[in-house]
Amino acid sequence: MVSKFKLNSVKTGETKEAISRTLAIANDYAGELSIEVLSLDKIELDPENNRELALTLHDAMNGIDPSDPDYAKKKNDWKSLESLAKTILDDQLINPIFVYRFGNKCRLIAGERRTLASAIAGKKEIIARIASQRPVGTKLRVLQWIENNERVDLSLAERVASIEAIVKEYLNENKDKNDNEKITSKVLSDLTGMSITQSRRYILILQASPEIKQAIAEGKIENIKLIELIISVENAEHQQVLLKAAIKNLSFDAIVKLKKELEFSLVTKKEIRGRKQLNVSLGKVKPNIAKIIFDALVSSSILHESIVEQMNTISNNVQWNNGKSVEECFKKIIPLIAQEVR
Repeated sequence: MVSKFKLNSVKTGETKEAISRTLAIANDYAGELSIEVLSLDKIELDPENNRELALTLHDAMNGIDPSDPDYAKKKNDWKSLESLAKTILDDQLINPIFVYRFGNKCRLIAGERRTLASAIAGKKEIIARIASQRPVGTKLRVLQWIENNERVDLSLAERVASIEAIVKEYLNENKDKNDNEKITSKVLSDLTGMSITQSRRYILILQASPEIKQAIAEGKIENIKLIELIISVENAEHQQVLLKAAIKNLSFDAIVKLKKELEFSLVTKKEIRGRKQLNVSLGKVKPNIAKIIFDALVSSSILHESIVEQMNTISNNVQWNNGKSVEECFKKIIPLIAQEVR
């Protein structure tokens, strides 16, 4: 069934470029495409796709049966879609869902939340891009990424999961070419349409520490540029400090400043470790040993006569059997000897 549809004029300009780009890449991956307005009862969820929601299209169109064993979970799913349903009701659906033909039905490739929300909003029809057959492997993952990436509420964790699925499929399909082959930012950019910079950031996240991945999965960090900054720090301890700061919602500028402070402290520590020790500690010396050292110094020809005279003057008041008195004596004569050897 083909029907007329319209886009909200305010939203159209904002999404025109995104939809055009999506269509271009989708055509490359899905072959011949058509855009139609389908009856919701002609759409079914693809059983081969993993689902996070318990709510079914039948539930969204007809209401949840209170006797359903998954009633509580489905009710929560329904509530999570109410905001999107209101947006669709007010502004119409801007970005079409993606389906493929399956008998006299169309199975969903991407856009499950939009489909369910449309049903909750009381819509009977939905705009869809239709592929002639089901994409598989990398093509399927890329198409799902392109479709879902247009969602405003898509979390970073969901984006990372989609990219990880693309990378996994790509490496699996290309493992015979090179067992050690890893996906590059250029390849990921070509697959998804993202910039090389953005592709590189996602690859860095996939290679990040378990702590960083966990923080992303739990929704504690959403700023991908901030994550890139943290990952760029080689020192593991400093990386943890920055991660904790990010989780506490410190601003980007504050974390940049903290990073510089940590780098400065690291450089200072290295300089201190690398600096030659100029002073020598003689440890604990008994008074009688100190007297032998003193006598050896004043009787040698190493020191100038004036220095020796000053040392002898100082020693006149020293009690050589008293450790404290000997210590005070050496505190005075050491600077004199230092003058001699400069």
